[in-house]
Amino acid sequence: EEDDEDGSKPAAEPSNVSSDVQLASQPQEQVKVWTPGMGLQEGETLQMDESAYTMHHALTPEWPALSFDILRDSFGDCRTRFPHSMICAVGTQASRSDWNKLTIMKLTDLNRTSKKKKPKKEDDDEEMDNSDDESDDEDMDESDDEFDDDPVLEHISLPHEGGVNRVRAMPKPTTPFSGRNGIVSTWSDTGAVNLYDISPALASFERSSGGAPTPMMNEAQKRPFFTYSGHSTEGFAMDWSRIAPGQLATGDCSGDIHLWTPSESTFTVQSAYKSDQSVEDIQWSPTENTVLAAAECGGCIKIYDTRKKGIAMLTTQAHNANTDVNVLAWNRVVTNLLASGSDDGVFSVWDLRNFCGGKKAPDPLARFTSHRKPITSLEWHPTDESMIVVSDDDATFIYDLSVEKDPEEGASADAPSPDPEVPPQLLFMHCGSEMTKEVHWHPQIPSLIMTTALSGFSVFIP
Repeated sequence: EEDDEDGSKPAAEPSNVSSDVQLASQPQEQVKVWTPGMGLQEGETLQMDESAYTMHHALTPEWPALSFDILRDSFGDCRTRFPHSMICAVGTQASRSDWNKLTIMKLTDLNRTSKKKKPKKEDDDEEMDNSDDESDDEDMDESDDEFDDDPVLEHISLPHEGGVNRVRAMPKPTTPFSGRNGIVSTWSDTGAVNLYDISPALASFERSSGGAPTPMMNEAQKRPFFTYSGHSTEGFAMDWSRIAPGQLATGDCSGDIHLWTPSESTFTVQSAYKSDQSVEDIQWSPTENTVLAAAECGGCIKIYDTRKKGIAMLTTQAHNANTDVNVLAWNRVVTNLLASGSDDGVFSVWDLRNFCGGKKAPDPLARFTSHRKPITSLEWHPTDESMIVVSDDDATFIYDLSVEKDPEEGASADAPSPDPEVPPQLLFMHCGSEMTKEVHWHPQIPSLIMTTALSGFSVFIP
């Protein structure tokens, strides 16, 4: 690795805390599974259970990031063979406004997490039951034995005015948009929205073979090619349409939603909607290029149609009126499903066909109340309609909503009641990060997840 031009160098470090996590106060005591609701007693520490991960890597940057986005690359779809590579854009929260950056990172040589060999089983039946799994594991291990290099991090940092509230990469169109192959938008805490052309950085990564990328960006190229200061205050809501190239929506803390329309080599931006509550998140419909959903403080979700300016088509009191709806996620496989997460730790899944307007919300398809901290991020799996990843300040959780509770469970009056903090749909929990703020699935590597937190980044496959 080499420093970039301004001397910063994010460093890749091996993880020492994570989850599926085990809790041990003393080495001789029984190890037990930990959940955030348990807390930590004095003298207790978290130990990572490496057997829970197929892959896990942690990165500690110079400054923490509130937001990031994973960029689609040219390395292929549905990649399963190790080592993995990925490219992402992250925005910093530096202690001084003029120290902030938008950093484009390429991570390579992301290898499988080494696992301890299982002790020999004495029970012949168990050996037969596990023979297939063990042979599969051996085949995978043999194919990955040749890859024992440490992860490599390449990065190019672009100056950014103000802290970065949100980062979103424009989905790649079939042809370059206005001659640009990569556009990343940022919401600044100064109240401005910036568009960066990162095509030179991506070209640089394509030419590199590890280590520092070949310098291909001059100072002018590192600056935003478009900056919009028409919002009255800062915001967090931002989303690119996936079916209308270049169409962007931004929402601010004063309740304004602005619509961006591409026009040759620039953008036309207009204020389209005004609410009396802060707009916390925005999601474009995955099937209709004129429809978007907005999450607001006060517990409301609103559905807008850009053909009807100035008014929401539907307003639903989806969460408690005393809480904020922090995040939304629109399912791209089953497109009538919308997930929402709120400040009181509740996240719900809605069937949009049941939204009919009015203050009374329809019953959600699913509602989870086991989280003790605000929901900070959620995202549907890009190809599995029932899988969703959710984060709160404590941890990152993977749910499979197709799992149903066993009707025989707890049928006996003497049977112990299941842990209310572990719903049957919860498959995996990744802990150890301090104040997790955003989580994304990789769109091209099945089950690969990246998170950002105050303590740094995690990249893992359960």
